[in-house]
Amino acid sequence: MTGHPGDHPIDDHYGDELTLRLSAVTDTRALDDGEALHTFMRDLVARIGMTVIAGPLVASEDGPPHQAGKSAVVILAESHAAIHTYPGLREVFVNIFSCKPFREADVLDELAGLVGGFEISERSLTRRGENWPRALGPAARLWRSQRLAAVGA
Repeated sequence: MTGHPGDHPIDDHYGDELTLRLSAVTDTRALDDGEALHTFMRDLVARIGMTVIAGPLVASEDGPPHQAGKSAVVILAESHAAIHTYPGLREVFVNIFSCKPFREADVLDELAGLVGGFEISERSLTRRGENWPRALGPAARLWRSQRLAAVGA
């Protein structure tokens, strides 16, 4: 694996989870705009080829700058995507978890369209569900072997 979602073939893990923290956001206007965040989430999941089941849902959090902002989440057939914004701090957190491969570069391009420039102050790409069977046959065999081991123990 090269470290970028979508750059490797589908294998025996459930999916990839990308988490980002963006700092020094150039244009914070969209970070406090529920309509802009709603549109961003729709555009993001369309660009990375996901299927919306529910949402986007956008909520506001009032309070001091370290708490005030907006959150948006969308439930996907492939899992979920979320963004949490802190305009007063010029910070954004993003989380995408998907059983379908996607390209991190597409996510970063959409974020640049939302806020202009930014610094990536935290980034994590995690393979989730190692040894997760992709097909029903291997899943059934794994379940049977675990069941037999539990009964025999």
